[in-house]
Amino acid sequence: MTEIRLVHTDTLSCEPVVRRMSDGSLLMVAQCGDTYEPAPRNRVYFFHSYDDGATWSEPVSIYPENGCAVYCTEVACFDDRVEAYLTLHNGQFFNWRSVVMVSTDCGHTWTDCGPFPGLEAYTFMRGKIVLRNGDILIPYQRYPISAEENERLVAKYGGTYRRSGKLMYVGVTDVGIDYVDNGVALSRDGGATYEICPCPHFPIRGETGLQWVWSEPTIVELSDGRVAMLIRVTKDVLWYSESSDGGRTWSGFVPTDIPNPSCKPKLIGLPDGRIALVHDPDKQKRNPLAVWISDDDMRTWRRREVISDFPLNFDYPDGFYENGKLYISIELQRRDVLFIKHSV
Repeated sequence: MTEIRLVHTDTLSCEPVVRRMSDGSLLMVAQCGDTYEPAPRNRVYFFHSYDDGATWSEPVSIYPENGCAVYCTEVACFDDRVEAYLTLHNGQFFNWRSVVMVSTDCGHTWTDCGPFPGLEAYTFMRGKIVLRNGDILIPYQRYPISAEENERLVAKYGGTYRRSGKLMYVGVTDVGIDYVDNGVALSRDGGATYEICPCPHFPIRGETGLQWVWSEPTIVELSDGRVAMLIRVTKDVLWYSESSDGGRTWSGFVPTDIPNPSCKPKLIGLPDGRIALVHDPDKQKRNPLAVWISDDDMRTWRRREVISDFPLNFDYPDGFYENGKLYISIELQRRDVLFIKHSV
């Protein structure tokens, strides 16, 4: 059974993240505002549901209006403490810095607690998982841009902004680097401290030019304790890396046979050992939205279900598992924030 609810419609809606709060409510966080991204007026809003997703509150800003574009890619729950990982930038995806916002009242109020240690700039955090031994892993993608390179970008482009062309993604297409870091932040003390554990480098440019800008890693623990990671590249298939030591070190990335139109996937481990993959299983378009289930540690995907084949783009799924259902957040055509419950 599948239930789909509209949470919010805006001129722009993207990267929604849904989590269960300790008081039983659902918290949805999404980037909204302006008509495109990146843009200086991008904001991050949060929404609450007290009836398991049937209805949602009006949007409230998670970060004060200060002229920065705001981007959120992960909300991590630690009992009564909730952390939202934000990226602040100038609206052009350069001059980034990271901010950890913390809530101790289930997402109603937030406090700025400064950058994430070791990942202070040019970083997107992704879906946190807790291993069976209690260790915490939070995957990330990071652009290793030096202070000198950042100053060059600022001097070259200043405060100008254009929606089209190179300036739209100047921070990732016009930088003097050859690779982008993937990896995990590993904590063995409940999130008090972290060790930054990078994957082997994956080059930005291949023989035919730009081949990889956004990776948006997602991870899951396998039955034997290995940790699997999937990333998006250019249109074709997802790529795979794994760790055999709890996330400290990672194998080199290899292509899978999972079709993907260069859109973020989401891996979700189920209590019975199965693994769910929420994604767009097409090499060219972000449609349909599907759930694949593996019962053999991602070697095969024997159950493949289409959640919706509505002929619009489904972008950037996220979510979690609870009581036989996947709780999924998704954006539709960059305007609608949707909440989905899907039985598995």
